[in-house]
Amino acid sequence: MLDALFGVSPDVRYVALASGQDVVLRERPGLANACSGASDRYDELIVNPTLVTLARRRGEIGCGGYAW
Repeated sequence: MLDALFGVSPDVRYVALASGQDVVLRERPGLANACSGASDRYDELIVNPTLVTLARRRGEIGCGGYAW
């Protein structure tokens, strides 16, 4: 699954799959100036789920829902 996500675009820098607090991260090899893996892990645990929840709830209020 992770390899398939990298295949979507060369602009994909890293991919992550999360289930609760368990996160599997993989970074594209050969990246220059990449931030630390710890930073990416916190994005996946805190930032990204929060943004998805906010978008879904906003969609439920006035836009007929948020669809993937």
